[in-house]
Amino acid sequence: MSEATPKHKLANKGFSSLVVTQFLGAGNDYLLKQVLTFGLAAAGIWNSTLGDGGQSYVAAVLALPFLLFSAVAGQLCDRYSKQLVAVRVKQAEFLIVMAAFAGFYFNNVYLCLFAMFLLGTQSAFFGPAKYGVIPELVDTSKISMANGIINMLTNVAVIAATLVAGVIYEAYRGPEGVAAPEGLIWLPGVALLGVAIVGLIAALQMPKLKASAENLKVKWEFFAPHLRTIRRMRESDSPIFTVCLLKAGFGMLAFMFLLILADYTVVLGLPETKVGVYLLGTIGVAIGVGSISAGLISRNGIQPRLIPAGAIGLVVASLLLAWAPSSYMVIHRADTAMGEKGLDGLPNGITVSHYLDRAEDRLAELRPDLKFKREGISLGDRLKRVENGEVGAMVISSAYLDTFDNKKKVARKIDDQKKTVGYYELERDGKPTGLVATAVEARKADIWRVVGYLFIVGVCAGLYVIPLQALIQKLSPIDSRGQYIGASNAIDAVLEIFGTGLFFLMRQLGVGSQEIFFSTAAIALLTVGLFYWRIRAHIHKPEWN
Repeated sequence: MSEATPKHKLANKGFSSLVVTQFLGAGNDYLLKQVLTFGLAAAGIWNSTLGDGGQSYVAAVLALPFLLFSAVAGQLCDRYSKQLVAVRVKQAEFLIVMAAFAGFYFNNVYLCLFAMFLLGTQSAFFGPAKYGVIPELVDTSKISMANGIINMLTNVAVIAATLVAGVIYEAYRGPEGVAAPEGLIWLPGVALLGVAIVGLIAALQMPKLKASAENLKVKWEFFAPHLRTIRRMRESDSPIFTVCLLKAGFGMLAFMFLLILADYTVVLGLPETKVGVYLLGTIGVAIGVGSISAGLISRNGIQPRLIPAGAIGLVVASLLLAWAPSSYMVIHRADTAMGEKGLDGLPNGITVSHYLDRAEDRLAELRPDLKFKREGISLGDRLKRVENGEVGAMVISSAYLDTFDNKKKVARKIDDQKKTVGYYELERDGKPTGLVATAVEARKADIWRVVGYLFIVGVCAGLYVIPLQALIQKLSPIDSRGQYIGASNAIDAVLEIFGTGLFFLMRQLGVGSQEIFFSTAAIALLTVGLFYWRIRAHIHKPEWN
């Protein structure tokens, strides 16, 4: 296909089928990813299997295939019709979801993770076809809007999958506090299979297209093609390699945000369904809003100035999230009966050790009779003071509860047998210490504040990534666009895996999930600097508009 080939408006069968295919593919990816993430997060049924930050393994196995297979995928998308590639990968999805079905049915988290790896592989092969085919289906002047529509509806799919994933996970798990699933163990697999069937039907509606490089000899190598393509990027007149780095920075931030928010079942004391609706749903809607806004602002061209604006917004929102109030845990001496009473089980007038003033403010609202003492010592030292009776209790952010060995206890409320109360027994060497941790729920206003910050994150993310995607498509050579997009996806995977590893390392070092937002702010700030250093001088060139 050459640049002289007539292009189409957005309202055409080919682009519509691409949108639906991508919508359903993203839905399946995130449905499996989010159910697994809830199961491996701090309050999940598989938390003890992989430990703190276990959900990072889900993100890693989803990102790794993009690093391993994007080189071959990019070549195949140039050598063969991108429509044919799309159909083949959707056919492969059937076997993959059957593996996931078996993993959930037999409560085998490792088989589920393997299915996640295979689904990531399928997405890695679909990626170059998905983004490489856009310039073949729409006019060049509509590329930004096309990317905005794709991103917006992809995030609608992510929202829908996230909302459904919370419901499916809770139905699959069964009663709260169980160590193995006791609910509808067939449900996740059936849901994945249904989406895969409709996705294939949508892919079959895409019109057949010519290959852009029919004579290309495909080299079945993992990394060498990437290195050759990256060398071509760096030797070109345009800074397309830097554009790819900036886009990869977005992928890294996105992975870290999703990993952090999975722990908000503890940070804000919310059930998985509400985390899906209020937090992940909000950020998904907002990315869609930001994406379509970027397309509208760009009109018939590309607006690179949106990139630093979006990045600066991510810096600010990350800092606001890091400083936002959370839920808290009060650790004190109590037997089972007192533990079930929650805060009412605290003796009158006891002294409570704390470090954060906002924790004192929240607890004082609920128990104004308590006395408070601010102490800047370690959590371990503060716990010893509670054990020795030097203070009556200590209050900490909920995210730090796992600093101590604990076991969740669930009991029925006496006044309503349909509801449960939860508290945590602290243990040492597998034996109870006589200390319990009871929850102090976050204020509704604080939850809505976090929702507002996440909306800012999503809008800014959309503004940031849409111009980058459009630039990669426009600046890539026609006959090797698939290879360029494949290399870009591989760079994405490297930084996503790095971000996943950074999250896991910080959690193992005892850094609370909420405090990791300081790291995302620093990463977003680095992208601003990179833009002004390497990109700003090029934005007035005709090919950038």
